Amino acid sequence: MDASLPAVEPRREPALDAFDAAAPAAGQEVNREICREALETAALLREPWLAKAFDAVDREAFVPLAIWLPVRDEEGLWTFVERDEDPEAWRRAVWQPNQSVITQLDDGDTEPGPGAGDFTSSVSALDIVMRKLHHLDLQPGHRVLEIGYGSGYHTALLCERVTSKRVTAVELDPDIAEWGAVNLKAAGYAPTLACGDGLKGVRDRAPFDRVISTAAVRRVPYAWVQQCRGGLILTPFGTAYSNAGLLRLRVQDGKAGGRFVGESAYMWIRSERPAVELHTPQESTGRGSPIDPAQVLSGGHLQDFAIGLQVPDVSYSHRGEGDGRQVQFVDEAGTSATIVRYGDWWEEDAVRSWGPRDLWAEVTAAYTWYEEQGRPHITRYGVSIDAAGQRVWLDDPSRLVGA
Repeated sequence: MDASLPAVEPRREPALDAFDAAAPAAGQEVNREICREALETAALLREPWLAKAFDAVDREAFVPLAIWLPVRDEEGLWTFVERDEDPEAWRRAVWQPNQSVITQLDDGDTEPGPGAGDFTSSVSALDIVMRKLHHLDLQPGHRVLEIGYGSGYHTALLCERVTSKRVTAVELDPDIAEWGAVNLKAAGYAPTLACGDGLKGVRDRAPFDRVISTAAVRRVPYAWVQQCRGGLILTPFGTAYSNAGLLRLRVQDGKAGGRFVGESAYMWIRSERPAVELHTPQESTGRGSPIDPAQVLSGGHLQDFAIGLQVPDVSYSHRGEGDGRQVQFVDEAGTSATIVRYGDWWEEDAVRSWGPRDLWAEVTAAYTWYEEQGRPHITRYGVSIDAAGQRVWLDDPSRLVGA
């Protein structure tokens, strides 16, 4: 491969960009009561059961004593907070309604302390949690399967609605699974817990009326469809290009279908994380770009999401600053890569491609289609699933996207 092609560096997931909100100001009071008022003002507790569950479950009991905030400090590291050292900052983080609390970096390989790793577990932001539970339409008597119970906070909310005996929850990480189980027991909840691969569901506890995932997938497992009886599946959903959708599926007769009901900001289920090892040929081809890369890549996460639905196996990352800024695209197979220069993008060497695919051509074609369709909102897209596989569509299942 040409020396000009850098090694692959994973880009932070677009859905996690929402975590980069400003931290609460020093000394700002944020507690349970103020958080509740904020959620009520945003109409996120309009369903009585959500308000009762919020009041009944003490979020602090499900947050570790040492956490990271999704805000970088002066050294570019994730802000680290310990309750014993700064109880006010810790409590502000717990009750900040629109901010997640990070409980693990790099799958546990990074020890507690200031760090720069990837988020791999969290206690999700309350506004996102309440929006998801609203879309789940959970009713008393429902049997629910939760994928990724983590700290147990979300699980406890489910238990408040349908009782512990009707909740089954699965967690992949053994250490997190044990920690979450301890938290739930201490808080008085006794759901059925399993440590294992949530993509397989929990067959011996099926059927379920509701399946809800706390982490994003790129392909909805057919096992979830098989284990859900005429109910709903709710999951964050994304592509290698963009992870930003919340998908709601209705299940009937071994098939599932439904639309995206909004945006999402969740980490990937571990086995669904996009990962690439490049093995492209040495030779490359060059050409000019037909469009300013900034126009395609600065349209926001919803535009990225729409483009990603058409090129689901393509990811991108940025390098350099100013006149030297570039964007690199790679396919999941690792056989093709394309680098596009922002400066003088019309010049004949501004786009260089390795391998059989010109990924910039595919991305710009997806962008053109998005513009031709009138920039459709995320809620116009949907997904259908059966034993034969998964299909994405626009407005109607007959209008396939990326086919």
